Amino acid sequence: MSISSTLVRSAGRWCAALLVASALGCGSPTGATGSGGAGASAGSSGSSGSSGTGGTGGGSAATGTGGAGAGGAAGTSASTGAGGAGTGGDTVTGPGGETGAAGAMGAAGATGAAGAKGAAGAKGTAGSGGGAPVPSSGCSATTSPSSGMATIDVSGTTRQYILTLPAGYDPHHAYPLLFAFHGGSYDAQWVVDGDPPQSGPYYGIQAEANETVILVAPQALSGSWTNQNGQDVAYVDAMLSRFESQLCVDQSRIFATGFSFGAIMTIALGCNDSAKFRAVAAMSGKIMNGCPDTRPLPYWSSHGMSDPTINISLGEAARDTFVQRNHCSTQTAPSSPAGCVSYQGCDPGYPVVWCPFDGVHQPPPFAGSAIWAFLSQF
Repeated sequence: MSISSTLVRSAGRWCAALLVASALGCGSPTGATGSGGAGASAGSSGSSGSSGTGGTGGGSAATGTGGAGAGGAAGTSASTGAGGAGTGGDTVTGPGGETGAAGAMGAAGATGAAGAKGAAGAKGTAGSGGGAPVPSSGCSATTSPSSGMATIDVSGTTRQYILTLPAGYDPHHAYPLLFAFHGGSYDAQWVVDGDPPQSGPYYGIQAEANETVILVAPQALSGSWTNQNGQDVAYVDAMLSRFESQLCVDQSRIFATGFSFGAIMTIALGCNDSAKFRAVAAMSGKIMNGCPDTRPLPYWSSHGMSDPTINISLGEAARDTFVQRNHCSTQTAPSSPAGCVSYQGCDPGYPVVWCPFDGVHQPPPFAGSAIWAFLSQF
């Protein structure tokens, strides 16, 4: 055999080997990018061969982009690529492809900014119905007066009153304040003691309020509650100024009630000092010396149908004044307790309740519960 023939045959063998190796010995290319960060699959295993080279490992999957707001899911690891199979010659196992790297964790979306805090609503006025308390300056006082009899100077005249604080009075809690005026034949101590014809202390209201209100029993001068030259309204204003500076009072919940001459005084406050009061309750009263105020004011009243001292027609006339001031209609609806009626169509927050009852000149037996139910709605 000639040298040239040998070279030709050797060259043919090497070409064949190279063709087989190139066809079977290479690993698969990098896996496609998994959606949402999934890892690419590894190259397939190469067959053994004398000259086959190991398959190239699958490349890492591209990092998935994080979704807006939520963290992107982690890419899964690519599987191990197996070596490519070689042909011819001695059998040699190609090394396995390298393990594809796991896809990188998608970055979390940015946290949304918190919404801005809404501004606090403006404080409601006293006449707009129930709302947040309006604490007086006395809520910051370092000392407080005690319950009992006290005196106050009003334009050179010494006046008396009895103060009853709630049990466990909290000097930083704003309490409603109630003035309870005695009748012409009685005095402040009678109101506090709850003697007949009352149904209990402070006309039965103290028990109903259950230590939630500051109570005051003012004492009239010798001629009772005539309010001559405005002296009794000035007296109440002086007490109110003292209480608001020395006690923790809710200035949006100042009330007044009274029987007989005390009811006349209660109505006088509603007719001459109404801007300072949230509501009033008069038992067997009437208007005396006119009623110049015209602003609405919640009004509760009762009257014995057989009253020989102050005829019920005078109580009805006082009632009608507040019906008109509160822009109520003449239509009524039954109210509680039985026999009472509530006028319809009144300005919102300014009701008028009328309670005629089978009796004479006396507080009604239901005074405590009915009056407190009316006042405490505000």
